[in-house]
Parts: sequence; structure tokens; C-alpha cells
Amino acid sequence: MKKTVCLALLCALLLTACGGKAVDPAALGPVLLEGAGFPEGMLTLERDMAGSIFQLDMDTVTACYAAVSGAAGADELLVLTAADQTAAEAIFDLLTARIGYRQESFADYNSAEAAKLEDPILTREGSAVIYCVCPDPDAVRKILGK
Repeated sequence: MKKTVCLALLCALLLTACGGKAVDPAALGPVLLEGAGFPEGMLTLERDMAGSIFQLDMDTVTACYAAVSGAAGADELLVLTAADQTAAEAIFDLLTARIGYRQESFADYNSAEAAKLEDPILTREGSAVIYCVCPDPDAVRKILGK
């Protein structure tokens, strides 16, 4: 309990710094990874691999934390800051399309995992983008204060 409260306070500080627009992916990413009920075996991705998997133009990304399911699961986490708000909006749109594509794909492949894609977290504030498909989206909302 004490650990969860500390994590929530840390996230609140991260999200409210500089008027709510400063997000440190290296700090927030691990907190979300630990607090969102992700399964064992999540793979943390290096910057270039994250760009490849999420089809991002990494020239427009200033900082990034990413993790994906090590199995055939739908679980994904991406916390990033873009070079500017225009780049963040483009990334947000790309991730919106990704959710739709993955919903269709998992509906035919693995209905249990498809259920996770019914309530994904995708939010953008300023140049920060947070995308999370996980077993406990309410926990993510709580951590993010939403």
C-alpha cells in the first residue's frame, strides 16, 4: 500500500511539473509498467526498437519509454515526449490507428487479449503522449490522475 501511494505521488509530481506538460518517460514508464497489472515477461524496448515496432519517426521523439508483451499478448506501453505539439499530434493519430488495427487483428486471433483493446489509454498533453494497453486501465488512470 505504501509503495502504491508513493508511486501515485511520484506520478502526480511528474504530470503536474511545469503546468502539467512535462513528462519524463524514463521516470513515468516504469511506474506505469509496475502499477498497471502487466503480466510477467514484458520486454522493455530500446529507442530504435520502439520506433520500429510502433512505426514512429524517432527524429520527432525526444524521449521514450516502451514495453511490449513478451508473449502473443496485446499488452503495450509507450510514454514519450515529442519534439513539438505537431509531432505529438501525429504520433497520437498513428497510435489511434494502431488501436483500431490491433482490435481487428486480436478479435480474430485471441478474443481474451482483444478485450484489453476495448479500453486502451491514449492521452496527449502538450508534446507528451501516453499509450497503454494493459489488464488494469483503471490503475493507469489513477496513477495519471485522470
